[in-house]
Amino acid sequence: MLCITAIYPNDPESRFDAGYYLTSHAETARALLSPHGLTAIRTTIGTAALDGSPPPYWAVSEMHFTSRADFDAAIAANGDALFADIPNYTNVTPILQVSELAAA
Repeated sequence: MLCITAIYPNDPESRFDAGYYLTSHAETARALLSPHGLTAIRTTIGTAALDGSPPPYWAVSEMHFTSRADFDAAIAANGDALFADIPNYTNVTPILQVSELAAA
């Protein structure tokens, strides 16, 4: 199982609208990408660092796909629309990582 992780750093002067992300962006992503092998989206919203200071990341979101080929097809078909929506919820460039889900 392929996992695409998007990490949104909480940089100085950055903003992140978690409400918009969860109710609009993630739901749009689910609708557009599910026909192309998306099996799940999991998102955590940062609330604080361990010492109580602001969180180092606004959010960490995982998209699970059946395969890399399915992810590539999903992004080819819908990536422009998803990336164009980013300014609606943040001014941060997400850090993206491709991983394989491992059993613990």
